[in-house]
Amino acid sequence: MTPDSLVIPAAVVALAFLAWVLLRLVRLTRQGDFIRAAHLASASTALWGLGLLLATLGGRPQDSLGRIWFNWVPFATQTAANDTEIVMNFLLFVPAGLLLPWIARHATRQRVIVLALGAAAMLSSVIEVLQTFTPLGTAGDITDILSNTIGCTIAAAISSIVHHWLVSQQLTRSAPEARQLQS
Repeated sequence: MTPDSLVIPAAVVALAFLAWVLLRLVRLTRQGDFIRAAHLASASTALWGLGLLLATLGGRPQDSLGRIWFNWVPFATQTAANDTEIVMNFLLFVPAGLLLPWIARHATRQRVIVLALGAAAMLSSVIEVLQTFTPLGTAGDITDILSNTIGCTIAAAISSIVHHWLVSQQLTRSAPEARQLQS
């Protein structure tokens, strides 16, 4: 198998693992085991980060002319291939956004969203600079940064709503039990 033919199987395995992690996080949160949920989310995010580096800094061939350039115009060249790349860049940062509320479990929903926005923009910018100015890639693109950031931020917003609801459900359920223990 060539590396390009590994993309789809790797994506399927990654999505299956992410689904398992999210189901486990929901179960741990419903059980009130917030610490184990945070540890699972942190470890999963570390694995995502490793996969992200392998996927984005894979040492693509350099431009034949040796040019270094960075596309500063968002969505400048719209082709079917670029549309697919935009969607892939959007999806690439979704796992981080989904896991962030469990890692920053004491943060408000608004802070989780701001954290997702800032962290995704920063990490994506670093990756694009590395792709532009090192042999690890050919060129950077502002569209990639925007797509990554939007994907992470939307996922974090949705996930923080679900996380907040699960935590409030657990706390409401455990409050009567705590009162019964005190009686």
